[in-house]
Amino acid sequence: MSKEFIFKKLKQIATLISEMEEIIFIPFSEFKKKFVNVRSAERNFQLIVEQACDINNHILLETGHETPDTYRASFTGLEKIGILENKISKELVRSANLRNILIHEYDFDQDNFIFYKSVKKFMPVYKEYIIAIQKYLNKKS
Repeated sequence: MSKEFIFKKLKQIATLISEMEEIIFIPFSEFKKKFVNVRSAERNFQLIVEQACDINNHILLETGHETPDTYRASFTGLEKIGILENKISKELVRSANLRNILIHEYDFDQDNFIFYKSVKKFMPVYKEYIIAIQKYLNKKS
């Protein structure tokens, strides 16, 4: 398994989370005033989910498991092999659902507050995700 690949992706996720926190912890009234805030937060969130799923798929493939067909299945796949706890996996699946809404434009522009509120909840979960993957990699040393 290419630890360097995974650590690079984890570092990218951590950077994206840091950028997100600069945007999403301002009051919503300020957040929505600037189009660039909304679009930056949406894009960073999309990238966080996609980077995590790249890691998931890499681990699953390297451990002899099938590569999942969906982002959601990549998180449940890591739960099945004992890398992610059920509680974290469920939240990460929800985050993949939100990513899908953003990407497929299911009329999400109508309520940026839902995105704003949801993404604030997911940032700590992705921090837990980073810790879980690092723990897994350290065990493989």
